[in-house]
Amino acid sequence: MVDDSLPVRKSMEIHLGLLGMDIDFAETGEEALELVKTTVYDIIFLDVMLPGVDGYKVCKTIKSDKMSKNTPVVMLTGKGSRFDKLKGTMAGASVYLTKPVEPEKLAEVIKQFKLPETKSA
Repeated sequence: MVDDSLPVRKSMEIHLGLLGMDIDFAETGEEALELVKTTVYDIIFLDVMLPGVDGYKVCKTIKSDKMSKNTPVVMLTGKGSRFDKLKGTMAGASVYLTKPVEPEKLAEVIKQFKLPETKSA
């Protein structure tokens, strides 16, 4: 889970925890990129607006790395315009969700990727 907002990270920790997922957190794009160098994740929830490297660039980097290229990336943002969704898709995002994300929507996305109850970032 990559988001610079503590309330968003806490909310996701609760919702993903209830779904039985182990979670690693990063506050910046740079931290996220360091984590994906050493860990293969089942799914990555990634905010678009981050300090430093933005979520679109992080997503492109994740998708261009052979270790993480097959990991689903779920973009999370307050920006829900068609242009933003297109930009997320072009960066390689599997799904684009607008915050605040409903718990049912999170469960649906996790089920969509048929994830075992393991690690998410």
